[in-house]
Amino acid sequence: MEFFGWVATLLFGACYWPQLYRSYKRKSVGDISFWSWFIQMLAYIFGLVYGFRLNELPLEIGYLHGLFCTVVLLIMYFEYRE
Repeated sequence: MEFFGWVATLLFGACYWPQLYRSYKRKSVGDISFWSWFIQMLAYIFGLVYGFRLNELPLEIGYLHGLFCTVVLLIMYFEYRE
């Protein structure tokens, strides 16, 4: 069962990189909703607590990676917004 957790972690993690790359390359975040990413950041924080409580490494790494990518994108949002 843990195999599925690791595959999900890798696939969810890969979802963020195209948006991060695109935002960085274009120096533009005009098509990004701040509130959507802010809510997602909160969800990752709660998910990370949940993953640590369950002591499930795939969840911990997945939520930590998602939180990292979300924070980076929010930083870019404030840096590049018009």
